[in-house]
Amino acid sequence: METVVQVFDPFAKNADGEFSKNPVELPVRSFKQVIHWKDGEILIVETQDEQGQILHFYYENKDELLSISLNDNRTLETEDILPHQLRFRSRYEDDRSRALEETGIIYKAIAYHISDDNHVFLRIGDFESGHFALLNPKTFDLISIHNRLWLEDENWLELKIVFKNYETYRWQTYAKVTEYFLDNRLFKRTTVSKIRTLSRLPIKGLQEQAWKLRRLQTATLQNNYAL
Repeated sequence: METVVQVFDPFAKNADGEFSKNPVELPVRSFKQVIHWKDGEILIVETQDEQGQILHFYYENKDELLSISLNDNRTLETEDILPHQLRFRSRYEDDRSRALEETGIIYKAIAYHISDDNHVFLRIGDFESGHFALLNPKTFDLISIHNRLWLEDENWLELKIVFKNYETYRWQTYAKVTEYFLDNRLFKRTTVSKIRTLSRLPIKGLQEQAWKLRRLQTATLQNNYAL
């Protein structure tokens, strides 16, 4: 799978000092991703800038795990680059449970949820805490993830991730567009640009790349410690 990620300033203001009604895109912050996924075994995410330079490398192969930001001028955290919808698509319960936990949903109670416009969803999580996911009750497609980001002054920002424009590839559906909102203001949009099935993953080359980066990371930590 390949994706294109647009980044926006959610709190940009107009000349009158009011929040802009239309999202202000930050082209220099955009990036693209090449994602290799084998359900229950492998998730590898190469995050690149527009020129193809690697910004972040995420390598997960069974018990092996590496997540490393590679550009000193542009640090990306693991939560910035994970393709959330893939784990939710896993046929393994442990992976689906992990997907919930990675988005802050620890309490996994299941109930029906009726929205303000009378649409019915399947809800996983705790509505009162603000940590929950909504699914289509017929197809089980992921519709949205809700979370709260707490601030130092004990207030919070509402984080909402919306999955939409579902398409079908072979036998499985996927969200072509994923949008991220802070207090209902768009700050990131991920669009799937290509998806295909490989007879074999190029795991040997990716594994060697992960080992090289792990050695580089270890050497960097040792040098920093020596300073």
